[in-house]
Amino acid sequence: MKKKLLLTILTSTLLLASSCDKGFEELNVNPNNPTALDAAYLFTNAEYSNYNSLFEFEQTIVQQFVNPFGGVTSAFNFNVLNQGFTSSRWNNTYNGSIKLITQVISQVKDVPARSNLYNEARIWRAYQFMTLVDTYGDVPYSEAGQAYLNSIYNPKYDKQQNIYNDIIKELTEASAALDPAKDVVTADLFYAGNIAQWKKLGYSLLLRAGMRYSKSDPTRAQSIAQTAFAGGVMQSNADNCLIKYTQQFPNVVSTGVSVLTNTYYLAEPFVTQLKSTNDPRLKYISAKYVDPGKAPVSVGDTTTANQFGLPVGYDSGTLPTAPGYRGAVGAGFNYSQLNYATFGKLTTPQFLVTYAQTQFLLAEAAFRGWITGTPSTFYNTGIRAAMDQMVAYDAAAVIPANTQNVYLSSAAVAYNDANALSLINTQYWINSFNNGPEAWANFRRSGFPALTPNKYPGKQIKGDFVRRFNYPLSEATVNLENYRAAVASNGGPDDLDTRIFWDK
Repeated sequence: MKKKLLLTILTSTLLLASSCDKGFEELNVNPNNPTALDAAYLFTNAEYSNYNSLFEFEQTIVQQFVNPFGGVTSAFNFNVLNQGFTSSRWNNTYNGSIKLITQVISQVKDVPARSNLYNEARIWRAYQFMTLVDTYGDVPYSEAGQAYLNSIYNPKYDKQQNIYNDIIKELTEASAALDPAKDVVTADLFYAGNIAQWKKLGYSLLLRAGMRYSKSDPTRAQSIAQTAFAGGVMQSNADNCLIKYTQQFPNVVSTGVSVLTNTYYLAEPFVTQLKSTNDPRLKYISAKYVDPGKAPVSVGDTTTANQFGLPVGYDSGTLPTAPGYRGAVGAGFNYSQLNYATFGKLTTPQFLVTYAQTQFLLAEAAFRGWITGTPSTFYNTGIRAAMDQMVAYDAAAVIPANTQNVYLSSAAVAYNDANALSLINTQYWINSFNNGPEAWANFRRSGFPALTPNKYPGKQIKGDFVRRFNYPLSEATVNLENYRAAVASNGGPDDLDTRIFWDK
C-alpha cells in the first residue's frame, strides 16, 4: 500500500512539474528585446560611427593646428610618439564602423532584394580601410570584424598593397552595380538612399584611391583615374559626403576643442597661407580673442590683418623666443584660434569626401595628361566649390562670386602650369581642414604645400615629418605573431618614420 502511495505521489509530482514548465521559456523572454537588427540600421550606425580624429593629430603634422603645451598632449606638436593618439583611429574604427559594416555585408550579400545596401556597404568599407592603410600600412582586412561571425579573435594583417588592390576592385564593382531600380536605403545617413549620389561617391573615392599611386605607379594611377572619371564623379556640393551634427548630437571634435580653448591655436603656416593670399575663408575659420580661455562665449576679432598663427616648433615655455612673439593675453597666447561662431561651432559638419577635393584631383590628373579636360577649369571650379562649402558651417558664411573672382585672379592663386601641382594641392590642403586624415595623406602623396619641417628639439623621428602611426601596444600583447609579421612586411620598425607603400 505504501509503495502504491509513493508511486502515486511521484507520478503526480512529475506531471505537475511538466505542467508548470509549459510556456516557461516564452514567459521569460522579453518580447520587446530584439534578437536581430535590420542591416539598414546597422549601416546607419556604421556611417555615424566614422572616427574623426582630434585637431591635435594629423592636422598638427600638416601644420594647420598646434597645441604648444606638453604633458599628456605631447605628440606631433613635438614630433614624439603618443600611443594614446596613434592608437585612437585603430581602436575606434575596428570597434565601430568595421565591426558594424562587416555584419551588414554578411546579412545582405546573398539577398538580391538588398543589392544596393550591399554595394553601399562595400563602398563605405573601402573608405574605412583606405584610411586605415593610409595611417598604419598593413592592417587586418580579410579577417577583420570576424570575431562574432567566425570566432577570429587574432586576425592576420593583410599586405597594404593587396588591400589597396581589393579596395580598387570593390569601389569599381560596387559603384557600377548600384541600380536605382532596386532597393532604396532610406536609413542611409549620407544620401537617404539616393543611388545616383552613391555612384558619384564611389567613383570619387576611386579617383582618390587611384591618385594615391601618382608617384609609386603613375601608369596605374592614370588607368584608375580614367575609370573613375568615366564612371561619373561628384558634380556639385550637393554630392558632398558629410555627417551633420546638432545641438543634441554635437561634433565630438568641436566639443573637445571648446573645453580648453586656451591650449589650441591655428598654426602659423596655415594662417599665413590664407592671410597672404587674402583668402575670404579666413574670417570664417580664424579669430582672435581677448581671452583665449573664454573663446567659445566671446566675440572674436576676424579682421584679416589681425590674424597670426602660432609658430611651429615651440612649446609654451620657449614660445617667447620665437621671432615676432606676440605675447600672452588673458588665459593664453595672443594668436589666432578657431572662429567658434562659425567653423568651431558644436554643429560643425564633418566632411569626408567633397566635390572640391574631387575637382582638385581631376585638375592634377588633367595636368598630368591622364584625363581629358582643362586643368585650370577643374582648379577654379574646385576653389569656388570650396568657398561655397563654407555655408555648411554657418548660413551667414556666404562668399560672393565677385569676391571669389578677385581671389582666383590674384597672382599667388591664379592657375599656371609652372606651379600647377603646388597650387592644386595647396588648395586641397585648405579644403581638407577639419579632415586631418585626408589632409595628411594628400600631403604625403603630393609633397605640397611645401612646409618647413618642425624643428622642435628632442624629436623622436629621423625624417622631417611623421609618415605613419604606430600600431596600438595592445596588438603587440594579444596578437603578437601577426603584429611582428606586419612590422616586417611594412619594411621597417614600428615607428613614425616608416612610409606607406604609395608614399615615395
